[in-house]
Amino acid sequence: MRTQKGSPRKPPPSSIRLMPQSLGSLFVAASVGRLSHLFPRWMSLRVEARHDVTSSQLMVVFLLSQTKQTTLGQLAQMLDLTPRAITGLMKGLEGKKLVNRVKDKEDQRVTWVELSSTGRTFFKKVRPEASVELGSLFGVLSKREQAELVRIIEKLTDYMKTQMDERS
Repeated sequence: MRTQKGSPRKPPPSSIRLMPQSLGSLFVAASVGRLSHLFPRWMSLRVEARHDVTSSQLMVVFLLSQTKQTTLGQLAQMLDLTPRAITGLMKGLEGKKLVNRVKDKEDQRVTWVELSSTGRTFFKKVRPEASVELGSLFGVLSKREQAELVRIIEKLTDYMKTQMDERS
């Protein structure tokens, strides 16, 4: 694709150091926004559509594959979801027969979630394919860049959550 003469181009990331703080922050925010807009679309095309599952459902299946069972509250906290959102997510996963919900015998307020046998089979099938797709995406970054990206995202996420908690 040719660029028309005089059409705007994105400044290189290194130019952020030379920008006033307010302009640099806008550039960073625009880049984060662009990524947050594109990544779900990419996931939908490359992973979700192939397996009739959403990214959130896939994340729950992955988290449950790492442990025998966990509570709905713990899942909601790990995924930064409201109780209402985690309930909707569980309904979708139960509809696909991927998880089982079990009330705690001693405290009926607590609900445990675990992968069903169908969920374990699903995970064994999807994990290699999803790993290849995500590996190809993040393979453009070195291991060092991947670690730095995660560090930065977690730092921003933690800071945003703190600010949100202060306002509520």
